[in-house]
Amino acid sequence: MNAHADSELLQTWITGWSRCRGYERRDDGRSTSVLLTDQQNQTEHFLFEPTTEQFLELAADTKRDPTRVLTVVTNRMRELIDAAHPLGMRITDRQQALMSVDMSGQDVEDPRPPGDDYTLERAIDGGCRRVLVRASGELAARGSVAAVDDYAVYDRIITEEAFRRRGLGSFVMRALTAGVLEDDVTTGLLMASADGRALYAFLGWEHLADVFVIRG
Repeated sequence: MNAHADSELLQTWITGWSRCRGYERRDDGRSTSVLLTDQQNQTEHFLFEPTTEQFLELAADTKRDPTRVLTVVTNRMRELIDAAHPLGMRITDRQQALMSVDMSGQDVEDPRPPGDDYTLERAIDGGCRRVLVRASGELAARGSVAAVDDYAVYDRIITEEAFRRRGLGSFVMRALTAGVLEDDVTTGLLMASADGRALYAFLGWEHLADVFVIRG
């Protein structure tokens, strides 16, 4: 896949992610930014595979503004982090990854709950599909997905701590997939955390690029 196509994938991910979180995206010609209305109105700027000069320019802007966060999607993470070292900035996350999957191989049937005491709730909110899993009425897991053109953008696949290691992450992903396939999507996209990468790899997702987050 060429760099332009990968950059378009990041833009698609930002669109779906913003839709599920109620954010508004902005493009200033140098980066795409999103106002994080649920995080003290911080602004997160995104760069895809920037040149070192582009990255350092945005990193310097980030250092000057305590409300800014810079997220970089790249396969040159070590090189860019080393370049930023003289600025004395904080790398707050270097474990994320942009990942994708071919939706044609995904199961269209609703998955079976892992036990009789589990219930699945579905909702559609502003173009974002959400599922909640409850165990005897208590919230156990949740997740969201938005269809953007031919893409399904997944977000916040969360299992509550008391319910981990019971297969609920896979269950939520399969439930979201069964719903979003009604929208004729062909490719899944997500930004995986360090904890989630193994799950998504197990489910057939492929690594596209590394992701790191930098603050002043």
